[in-house]
Amino acid sequence: MRRLEAYNVLSDVEFRDRHAHLVLKEKEMDPKSQAFVSALVYTVLQHSLFLDYQFQDLVDAKLPKEVALVIKMACAQYFKMDDVPDYALVNEYVELTKTIGKKRYSGVVNAVLKKVIKRGLRPIEETGLKRASIEYSMPLWILNLLSKQYDEKFAIDYAIYCQEIKPSYVRINTLKDYPLDMSYFDEYNNALIAKSELFRSDYLENGVVLIQDINSQKVVPFMNLEDNLEVLDCCCGPGTKTSHIAALMNNTGQIDGVELHQSRADKTSELMERVGATNATIITSDVLEYQTDKKYDRILLDAPCSGLGVLSHKHDLRYHIKPEDLDALVLLQADMLDHVATLLEVDGILVYATCTLNRKENEKQVEAFLARNSNYELLESELCNPMETLGDGFYIAQCRRTC
Repeated sequence: MRRLEAYNVLSDVEFRDRHAHLVLKEKEMDPKSQAFVSALVYTVLQHSLFLDYQFQDLVDAKLPKEVALVIKMACAQYFKMDDVPDYALVNEYVELTKTIGKKRYSGVVNAVLKKVIKRGLRPIEETGLKRASIEYSMPLWILNLLSKQYDEKFAIDYAIYCQEIKPSYVRINTLKDYPLDMSYFDEYNNALIAKSELFRSDYLENGVVLIQDINSQKVVPFMNLEDNLEVLDCCCGPGTKTSHIAALMNNTGQIDGVELHQSRADKTSELMERVGATNATIITSDVLEYQTDKKYDRILLDAPCSGLGVLSHKHDLRYHIKPEDLDALVLLQADMLDHVATLLEVDGILVYATCTLNRKENEKQVEAFLARNSNYELLESELCNPMETLGDGFYIAQCRRTC
């Protein structure tokens, strides 16, 4: 039963704080079922707050969360997916309620869904950020944060942007001499976009091209790389930027990639092999515990962050991250910056990058780092505005060690 599979994925995401793409990878389904389940799961996640709003006034606050999830899934199909006859929709989700062991609530589900269908879209009576939070399923605290740090228009525009379909940007791997059919790509703002034909080719499998956001591709060039440098790549998994470093150094020099999680370290090593990068050594370690007598010419700290810049394609992240998480991340980033700053050669370059729009993790973080480390100076920085670039929100700072 495909809806049961979708329910199981969503319950892992909503009740066990797992990531949807990882749970979906674990499922063994035929292609047709995989397509339906993935579509239903991501539709629910993309429109979660909007869907809740469509039935919350019709149910008791004590309704079990599992039953509320079933109703939300039905609303996702009814409001956001292909047409299903009303009677069939209600029947399918009443049966799902029974299947998950909540038979006593099957009558509630039946009654609520019939009321939802009869009413149609529930008018949103809120205004401003509160309305945008419901309409575009963006947690209100995120909108309040962005409104305070930028302005209300930026916050609402970003919420709208996160509900739109984005291009799949690609980067050509220059380490492989492989004939490319450029008809597989479109071009936007000096970046390549994958056409559907690319995913039916062997280019990705053979490491000829990599999927990488247009703004993520800007990070490594900030390192001002040359051949034969010693490079430290911190938090390197899953390796997309590591492979970019290898390419820009033409497989010369040495890259030490440090990654905390073994699974991500393994993926990075696998990617290095696929793209033909032979100058990278991947080390499983906490960055804060990484010690070496070596001094590096370049260091990249692609720091752990709140991820508020990538919510357009990581819809579950907007519900996982909490306001109280931000302060802990800021402290972790500061500790990492101070630690890796001791590993850089004089006149070397340290690049700090995040995929968030939170200024405390970005500009404010770098300002505080420079205040603590008088032997560093800021050469250049860039905040990549998602709406202007049609990419993810990124912040990149290039710092030089002066003495």
